[in-house]
Amino acid sequence: MKRIYLTLIFTVLLAFSTFAQQNNPVMSFDVVKHDFGNITQEDGLAKITFEFTNTGGGPIIINDVKSSCGCTTPTWTKEPVGPGAKGIVEAAYDPRNRPGHFSKTITVYSNADNSPITLTITGNVTEKQSSVEESYPQKVGELRLDQIYLNFGNTYSDQKDKKMELKTYNPTTADIKIQVEDSYKPAYTSIKVTPEILKPGQEGKIEVTYDASKVNDWDYVRGYIYLTLNGQRNTATRLQVSAIIKEKFTAEQLLHPPKIEFDETSFDFGTINEGDVIVHEFTYTNTGDSDLLIRKTKSSCGCTAVTLSKEPIKPGGKGTVKATFNTTHKKNSQTKTITIITNCPDEKYNKIVLKLTGFVTPAE
Repeated sequence: MKRIYLTLIFTVLLAFSTFAQQNNPVMSFDVVKHDFGNITQEDGLAKITFEFTNTGGGPIIINDVKSSCGCTTPTWTKEPVGPGAKGIVEAAYDPRNRPGHFSKTITVYSNADNSPITLTITGNVTEKQSSVEESYPQKVGELRLDQIYLNFGNTYSDQKDKKMELKTYNPTTADIKIQVEDSYKPAYTSIKVTPEILKPGQEGKIEVTYDASKVNDWDYVRGYIYLTLNGQRNTATRLQVSAIIKEKFTAEQLLHPPKIEFDETSFDFGTINEGDVIVHEFTYTNTGDSDLLIRKTKSSCGCTAVTLSKEPIKPGGKGTVKATFNTTHKKNSQTKTITIITNCPDEKYNKIVLKLTGFVTPAE
């Protein structure tokens, strides 16, 4: 009797479980993977709609859909999907600036028994085919180049063979012979043109080697290179070479550095009349352990002259930076700066900016 009773209970529970499952929502997708194949960046968004059917007995409610990458944007059916009805999950992939193969997932979270469900999109974004104008946007005469600015960035004073190159292209129907004007070329550069004679439709390059040991300058240094094309010098467009020259310090200099400390780094001269000349001395002390040198001074305007006291400054010694500001043709609020480059290894003291500020009353 007991066995019959237990069998009856099991049969009832099984029937109830089967009934419950039949009444729960089930999300059944037609496909869960899609391959876009080869697409281009210019095509814009690549979209695919995944369609599903509710094969269960209750309504499906999609709670959230998450993609594995911000490059993939999902949208989905927001209203409940009843039994036997269909819904969608759409995925839009942005191929811009993403060349190469991709594989992204979209995870669908819902109240369905088989939640979550993962959908996958794959494909290959082909490289954008750039036009001549896009690949070589700069021009020197008829010659096209990918750039005309060669910025070597931070370069130590003992670096002798830092290299950069720019690409050239001949868009014409005739040969272009490319030469460098040696008389105007910066002494700290060596230049190699390959090939020297560029055939129609041919690509080439100009390699520039930077020798900072020959610069004899500090901080931001700029120079220009002029090209001669088929024997004619082109002055309308020039190539610019720049670098920030930094001192390479020895272990001894790092262990026992100088240190420049100014009593003040800003001076307000108040209100003066146009044509007046302001003279102010900024005083500093070498609070470091070795001789202090000012490598370079640079004012923001030709109207401001700079005079230094005698150097080097011994540890504990004092020096001055005299600034002379001529206000001729200067009016209203004025701010002039003087940049000081020193032989201090510490960045805080290696480059210091001094300021002159005030108001210049215009002459009547």
